[in-house]
Amino acid sequence: MLNTGCNRTHRTARVAYMFIIAGLLLAVSTGAMAAKYAGAFMEDGGGARALAMGGAFTAVADDPSAAFWNPAGLVGTEGRNLLLMHSERFGDLIDRDYVSYAQPVDWSLLGGEDGALAVSAIRLGIDDIPLTSHLRDQLDTGAGSDTAGDGIIGPDELQGLFTLQDQIRFASDSELALFVSYAERLDAWQLGGSLKFIRQSVGEYSSLGIGIDLGVLRPGIWRNLDFGLKLQDVTTTYLSWTGPDGYGETEVIAPAVIPALAYRLPLPAWNARITLATSAETRFENRQDADQYHTGSLSTNIHFGGELALHEKVFLRGGFDSGWSLNDITMGAGFRIALLTIDYAYAGDMLDIDEETHRVSITAHF
Repeated sequence: MLNTGCNRTHRTARVAYMFIIAGLLLAVSTGAMAAKYAGAFMEDGGGARALAMGGAFTAVADDPSAAFWNPAGLVGTEGRNLLLMHSERFGDLIDRDYVSYAQPVDWSLLGGEDGALAVSAIRLGIDDIPLTSHLRDQLDTGAGSDTAGDGIIGPDELQGLFTLQDQIRFASDSELALFVSYAERLDAWQLGGSLKFIRQSVGEYSSLGIGIDLGVLRPGIWRNLDFGLKLQDVTTTYLSWTGPDGYGETEVIAPAVIPALAYRLPLPAWNARITLATSAETRFENRQDADQYHTGSLSTNIHFGGELALHEKVFLRGGFDSGWSLNDITMGAGFRIALLTIDYAYAGDMLDIDEETHRVSITAHF
């Protein structure tokens, strides 16, 4: 007589290992044909909690922001949850919003015990971008002008801009990503995926793209150690741009592999918990010195963070995001008040442009 429990365990392990093997194959086979920073507006994900922990959230993800950080973690959410976040950079020049709704479901696609569904969106907007390409002939004053395209604006061209300022056109940059995510628990493993739709527009130019993220989470893979893995843009995401005069171009977002670990240390005597987490965000876009470590077209950023939870109502967090200097430090706090969790995060001047990041998110549990 067949042991169905044993067969099911083996089937679950095979599915989980397929995710992991797919990540290894991506690491070996992906080339450097992708456009650098295509779709970069999505990289910071969402939620102040994750930012405060240095972005080391792939093996921790257990709130609605898991839809971005690791969709497999959606299984860990309890009840219905709505997360809202708004942040501004360079004063109010750049607005960035994140919203995610997650809830458990009473059905499963893979025959597992628990399932969860989430819908989330990331939006970045920049208004009043000046466009002067249609004034090229008027600005071509000869010596000292930028008609050669060298990026240097000479005094004559600068004076011309003031003269023609009433003819300068202004446009907005709007970038939107919509995620539809599903996760399921199969025995000890959690598996999840996100189908994402991308829409970008700058003036008369716009792009469309579709991508897939996959995630694995294995709580307690060894004692209190959790293992997480995110395969981002696993099928490669193509952004097709269109514009006036038959303009057409395609940008490619190459797959990224993000293995992660998290260690949870309960402190029952104080009704507290400590979580330490790390992840290695590995890309294949030839970013060179823009990332923390690199060789050839491969580059990696290390994320490290920790969280101290007191009575599961007060949370203190800190970490390092893609570096070990003072500018790479992140920190924050969270408070659970009745049906609301309010999180704050601070990130240093990681880009060395005298611009720090402050982020606040609110999660409603109902």
